Amino acid sequence: MAFDYKELAEQAEKEYERWMKETEDNPRFHRELETLSGNQAEITDAFYKPLRFGTSGLRGILGPGTNRINLYTVRRTTQGLSDYLNETKENPSVIVSYDSRRQSRFLAEETAAVLNGNGIRTWIFRELTPVSVLSYAVREMRATMGVMITASHNPKIYNGYKVYNSEGYQVIGEEPGNILKAIDRLDYFSGIKYKKDGGIQKVPGKIKDSFVRKIADDWMPLNSEMMNHLKTIYTPLNGTGARYVPSVFDCIGYLNHTIVRAQEYPDPEFTTCPAPNPEKILAYDEGFKVLDQEGGDIIIATDPDADRAGAALYHDGMRSILTGNQLGVLMLDYLCHIRPPREDQFVVKSIATSPMVSLMAEKYGFTVINTLTGFRYIGDIVSRLKQAGQEDRFYFGFEESNSFLISPFLCEKDGISASVLIAEVAAFHKSQGKDLVDRLNELYQEFGICSDKQRSYTFSGARGQETMKKIMQYFRQNASERFGDRRVERRIDYMHEEGFPSADVMEYDFDDGSRLIIRPSGTEAKLKVYSFETCDFSGVEREVVRIIERFKEV
Repeated sequence: MAFDYKELAEQAEKEYERWMKETEDNPRFHRELETLSGNQAEITDAFYKPLRFGTSGLRGILGPGTNRINLYTVRRTTQGLSDYLNETKENPSVIVSYDSRRQSRFLAEETAAVLNGNGIRTWIFRELTPVSVLSYAVREMRATMGVMITASHNPKIYNGYKVYNSEGYQVIGEEPGNILKAIDRLDYFSGIKYKKDGGIQKVPGKIKDSFVRKIADDWMPLNSEMMNHLKTIYTPLNGTGARYVPSVFDCIGYLNHTIVRAQEYPDPEFTTCPAPNPEKILAYDEGFKVLDQEGGDIIIATDPDADRAGAALYHDGMRSILTGNQLGVLMLDYLCHIRPPREDQFVVKSIATSPMVSLMAEKYGFTVINTLTGFRYIGDIVSRLKQAGQEDRFYFGFEESNSFLISPFLCEKDGISASVLIAEVAAFHKSQGKDLVDRLNELYQEFGICSDKQRSYTFSGARGQETMKKIMQYFRQNASERFGDRRVERRIDYMHEEGFPSADVMEYDFDDGSRLIIRPSGTEAKLKVYSFETCDFSGVEREVVRIIERFKEV
């Protein structure tokens, strides 16, 4: 069907008028809707489609509208989830958690009230809590599912709704589609069962303590004296890690750390870090201020829901940030030296993660398993190993997006244990007279340079979504043997690649060992481009930009 923006705009206007009538009993929300009056572009973007439940649940801009995160879209989603649970599970139970974002606690309480209204046994955390602690709680308390209100590392205007299965990782396979079917049967304003008073229980405080002890007990750190020669500046970026990372540091005897006070406590405006993302160098500005004032060796950051961790430092007097790929390679290198892998052990990574891992596998003897992007695929492999009584075969898991799993006691990425391992790796190399960049350069000398980059191109609104579809269609249909100034050795369309679920991802492997991956983001209105470069890649970069700009102009 041809794209018809005018028709979409007319449908959006009708839905907007319906919401105006239906929300008259909610004055505050109604006033928000009134601010859109006369702004056709904003009304269209807010109402041209429903915010769809996908493999990452919901992720969207906060505000009124079917294509936004708000009270009504969250209630409807939760009613659909409740219907699915009551139809398919026996005596279902759900744990609800939330981070420090705008409306996170409110939306978590609304989620719990709808679950409770549907007769589902419901727990909610007493305070904002990391994703990995929710994942741990789901398994420890034998809940059917978990719901986390968070937009992870997105800017402050976003929030989201993540759903976790009984193994503690995001729903996968047919389950997201079945939940979506249940949601699609519902309206936003009718058929919602709701009970806020009575029945909702608080998650026991011992879960937090147990989680911290589990990481500390499983750890094999350097001796405390050597580790304490490293000074770490830690920032939770105004998120959930503030009460967890320092606690684990203290439990393992690592005391030479300090927190960035300006980013210690919850701040939904993220005043000092508008993009609270440990992948971005600007997120470390406050950390560098503390490092300059107090001295130190490394800055470690976790994102608002603390499922990702990153690091930055001064190297040769320059501010330097390590990518998720670089950190993962450094962690893996260190683990291979202190705890050499067995031949039957796995390192699990996404297809957009550094190819250097395969070269390391040849040296150290472990097996590499590649998955699509999305940590749920790594979690699914860990879960299957657990069910087979073979969880000791899991060695390490990571993605390029600063997502790491150190121990299979979880099936979800964890920025808390990752922060501890980053500090340990940095302490070890400091004892050898090096920093992390020095060690990375040594690895490049051994395995070959593989510079990784990620670029994002934003496509907002209905027209933007259509443009991204056309761009991906172009890459999918253009079977040229050359891309820019490089010869394509292998071209992979993950819509049809054997051994992988169907996914809107294209990969180009070049004759010099370089690689290019292109995919739409699952959580933002962006097209993501990943490159792994063995030499000058500017010709390929120019070709990508040329193609994208051509479609933007249409």
